[in-house]
Amino acid sequence: MSATPAAEPRRRVVYTRRWSDLIRLGGGIAVLLLASAGVHSDRVDGPERAVFRAVNDLPLPGWLYPAIWLLMQGGNIGAVPAVALLAVATRRLRMALDMALAGGAIYLVAKLVKEVIQRGRPQTLLDDVHILGEAARGLGFVSGHSAVAIALAAVAAPYLPRWGGRLVWSLAVTVVVARVYVGAHLPLDVIGGAALGYAAAALVHLALGVPTEAEAEPQPAAQPRPQPEPG
Repeated sequence: MSATPAAEPRRRVVYTRRWSDLIRLGGGIAVLLLASAGVHSDRVDGPERAVFRAVNDLPLPGWLYPAIWLLMQGGNIGAVPAVALLAVATRRLRMALDMALAGGAIYLVAKLVKEVIQRGRPQTLLDDVHILGEAARGLGFVSGHSAVAIALAAVAAPYLPRWGGRLVWSLAVTVVVARVYVGAHLPLDVIGGAALGYAAAALVHLALGVPTEAEAEPQPAAQPRPQPEPG
């Protein structure tokens, strides 16, 4: 009798809580507080003004704006259900849950922070602001787009291969920089928003865990295959 080939070991994902996420949470909150400490309702300090000018004055061709606008939608609140549904469609249900929690909650928290800090948009505090597209209205600190984009990237990265993680982080950072380039936010606005989104992702991971290296499940031993009797 010959043995039946052994089946490939099935693997399952294990979710664990990382102490490093507690450090990330604290770091995000610390950066948010530091950024808010440098914000003034009636002026923009020299270093922040210089950074804003450097980014807002970038001599990029006008035909790039549609692509920039499209990338910025990665920080729109509408991106949260869109990417969550995409995760569901690819059977990553926990990833969808993480993104819905972090992205949806942080958008609301960003609105609350805006009301507390009460900082205007760049055109209300500086002269000669280059505004691409429709001028942003309302309050500026923190940037909701930056918060959502960073939160989505940070919660998604552990579920993705290395190249996928790098891709989502690159897109999120592009959203952050683009909000300054189009004249919608000042640098501390996007730094505060990014820190808020990062902290939200760390909190979700701390509460629900992240996928770790899959463990092989034991498989039954191979059984001999009966041979047909001769003649």
